[in-house]
Amino acid sequence: MNFYLKTFLDVISVTVPIFSIIAIGYLFRRRGVIREAAVPALNKVAYYLGLTTLVFTSIVKYDLKEIFNIGIVKTIYVTFAIFIVIIFLGVYFLKINNRTKGAMAVSSFRCNMAFIGIPIIVSAFGDMAAAKTAIIIAFMTPVNVIFAIIFFKVLGEDENKKNYGRFLLDFIKDPILIASILGILVSYFRVMIPNSVMNLLNILAGLAVPLALLTIGASFRFSHIRKNLKLLVPATVLKLIVEPFIAFFIGRYLFKLGVLDISIIVILFAMPLAVAAYIMGKEYGSDFDFLSSSLIISTVSSAFTLTLWLFILKIIFKT
Repeated sequence: MNFYLKTFLDVISVTVPIFSIIAIGYLFRRRGVIREAAVPALNKVAYYLGLTTLVFTSIVKYDLKEIFNIGIVKTIYVTFAIFIVIIFLGVYFLKINNRTKGAMAVSSFRCNMAFIGIPIIVSAFGDMAAAKTAIIIAFMTPVNVIFAIIFFKVLGEDENKKNYGRFLLDFIKDPILIASILGILVSYFRVMIPNSVMNLLNILAGLAVPLALLTIGASFRFSHIRKNLKLLVPATVLKLIVEPFIAFFIGRYLFKLGVLDISIIVILFAMPLAVAAYIMGKEYGSDFDFLSSSLIISTVSSAFTLTLWLFILKIIFKT
C-alpha cells in the first residue's frame, strides 16, 4: 500500500472514533437519552473521577526518569510566552467591546488537554505517551489558568464582579493538577500501590475517555455562532494551526526533542478550546456567548486539523 495512503488511514483510525463518540453525545442529548440537567453531573464524573484516575495511573506505571524531559517543559513555556504576546497584541487593538476581547484572547490559546487531548494521544501513541501527557498537563495547567485569568482581568470589564481569590483556590484544588503531582511523587519515590487499589483505579480510569467525549458532545449548542463568525475564524486558526506550529518549531529546532515528545506537545497545543474556559468566562462576566461559539467551532474544526497534524507528524518522522 502507498505510504501516504497507509499513513492517512492510520490517522483516520485514531480521529474518527474519537469524534464519532462526541457526535453520539450530541445526538443523545438532542434525543433526550442524556437529559439537559444531567450534562453538568456527567461532566463532573468524567473530570473528577475518570480523567483524574487516568492521569494518576498513567504516571505511576512508569519510573519518572523514563517519562520526564526538561526539554518538554522549556518548549511548553517558551511556546506560551511567544504565543501569549502575539494574542495580546493582536486582540488588544481590535475595535470590539472588552468582554469580547477577553473571550477571543482566551479562545485563541486555552487548550482542552484532558477531555480530548488524552483520548487522542492514547489512541495515537499508546500508554507511554499517556504518562508523558500527564506530566505535561501538570506543567501546562497553571499557565492555562493563570493567563486565562489575566486576559479576563486585563481585557475584560466589570472588575468589581471578579473573585480572584476563588479562582486561585479552584486552581490549587484542581483534581487533574493534584492527580499529576501525586502521580509524580509516587513515581519518583517508587511507592508500591496494592494490586486491589490499582485494579480499582484502572477500572475508574476506563470511564475517562468515553464519558469525557460523550459529555463534550452533549454540551454543544449551535446558537450565537453566526454573529461572531468574523472573530471566531481567526481565533480558531490561531488555536488549531498557529500555536501548534510554534510549538513544533521550538521543540524540534530550539530544544531538539525526540519524536514522541514533539508529537505529544504539538497535538496538545492543537487541541480545541477547553470547556473550563466557558465556565470561567461565565463567572468572570466575559462574553460567554462568544466562548460557547468558539468551543463548538474549534472542536468541530479540530476533527480536521488534528487529523492533518497527525498526518504531517507521521510524514515528517516516518513513523
